[in-house]
Amino acid sequence: MSSPPQYLVNIVEFIGLHHVSAGQTLECSNDLWMATDNAELALEKTQAYVLLCILFHGRKAPECAKKCIGCAIDCSLRLGLHCRELSDTVEVQSTARAESMRRTLWEIFIVDTLLAAVQVGGTLQFNMETPDVSLPSEDKKFVGGHSGVFSISAKDLGRRVFSDEDRISALAYRVEATFILRHCLIACETHAPEDTLEVLDSMISAWFHRWPSDRSTILQMDGKVNQIDFQTAMIMHCASIYLHFPKSSLASFLPITGEVFCSRPPPIPSPSLNPQMHTAKVANAAVELSKLASLSTSVTGNSPFFACTLVLSSIIQMTVLSAPTGQPFGKHYSYLALNIGVLKSMGSIWKIAACSVENLRATTREVEAASAEAGHELVGPMFIPVPQK
Repeated sequence: MSSPPQYLVNIVEFIGLHHVSAGQTLECSNDLWMATDNAELALEKTQAYVLLCILFHGRKAPECAKKCIGCAIDCSLRLGLHCRELSDTVEVQSTARAESMRRTLWEIFIVDTLLAAVQVGGTLQFNMETPDVSLPSEDKKFVGGHSGVFSISAKDLGRRVFSDEDRISALAYRVEATFILRHCLIACETHAPEDTLEVLDSMISAWFHRWPSDRSTILQMDGKVNQIDFQTAMIMHCASIYLHFPKSSLASFLPITGEVFCSRPPPIPSPSLNPQMHTAKVANAAVELSKLASLSTSVTGNSPFFACTLVLSSIIQMTVLSAPTGQPFGKHYSYLALNIGVLKSMGSIWKIAACSVENLRATTREVEAASAEAGHELVGPMFIPVPQK
């Protein structure tokens, strides 16, 4: 209905080709980039840059992805998308377009954080203060031009814990999860003190307790996966991994992963009074990421970023297998096999997944060989534990 510009339509159609032409190599025309670059400053131009960023990341072109998200951030600032007054003014004329502005800004925030989390050499480019723009609303609140959309800003998130109305939209939970992941990334990079880590750990635990049960199931009654809730859980489990890994006992057993594109090198480990607790939380978060992969055999709805988080999960599973943690080997080996299988399926759509599979398999063989040399097998026949009598 909004008659989007042709360059934006072309990008959407090209992304769609990756799904309908699975397994085929699609040439990425420079026309998509040039048409966006030459367009006049507009909300649609900003959205095009965000889509191009995700597209380039999925096609394993990290520098192009970083450049696109940088352009999206620049466009959003020049348009004033970070200012609540803009969307509030537009809301008088079009509730849907005002919501589109808010969602565009928060999508930039989410994609920028995910790129920093999973790309080698990734950095946070979205460095402005917490925007006072309202968090995204549920679709039903604005589709059809309904007025009176009620939402809260990111600055209100902390206070809602003590309010009577604690429920926010699925998209807003996804933004909140991204804030937590962002804090965890910064804590890792700055070697935050133990009390800061304890605060963040409490935030993660509290978040899962507040997450409504109808969202945390993720798998709907019709068997379809709710992708927004799926991504929200994915982001939170990544936050737990980044928070606890430096303090765990796993760092010295990390396999060589330099060739795995979307596995961010871990920060230098720092001593902890309770490394076992941190190790257990890292291992659990890696398992939970694998469990997300097991929800459906279909991978067509998965974001390219999920491929990267499966790589992260796989590296943790391998490290647990290499370390004397007391964790059951068969469980982690089976989840590792699941991760690789899902990545193989996603590889028919996204190059970033396909390139990770062989590297992970090679690293797994190294872990197996080292374990055999040490005198113990990782798994038994068919990986099924024998029940004790």
